[in-house]
Amino acid sequence: MRNARPRRKADPLQNPVGRAIAMKALREDMLAIGIRCLTAPHGSEQRELLAKLAYMLGIGAEVAAVAKVLGDNRQGLHQSLAEVVRMACDGCRWDDAWAAQLQLALEVSAEVMLDNAALAMLVAPGAKGLADDITTGRIRLDAIAPLQWPQHYETNSCHRASAGA
Repeated sequence: MRNARPRRKADPLQNPVGRAIAMKALREDMLAIGIRCLTAPHGSEQRELLAKLAYMLGIGAEVAAVAKVLGDNRQGLHQSLAEVVRMACDGCRWDDAWAAQLQLALEVSAEVMLDNAALAMLVAPGAKGLADDITTGRIRLDAIAPLQWPQHYETNSCHRASAGA
């Protein structure tokens, strides 16, 4: 046992079985949160739901801010997260007009997270901090910075079309 080095724990997301298990668990969590989005009464206090949304959407939005994602997903995730923060700052009152978009944003966020698992793990602590701020009532509207486009998106035709509008 001389010169024994501690073994590095293998990343379970690097093998197909581990990734499938993680995907199943993530989808189950997202489904439960999505159902709560669609069934929460308008105007009701939903602090826990908003904190969970902030965590899940926060990871996806942070990853999408730097990784290549399809279509309007970068903007959609950012807008959805900003709306969650707005509701949290408004006494955590649920606005059911956003329910379907937030449920869809959860699905997009899950895909973004799974496609970029290593990056998702790096940004998770920031998303947890945002969720904790909602839970404790310390959240502020300026918790979400304005969306900035990464340099590699400057030649993206979707970005050019929205910038010109």
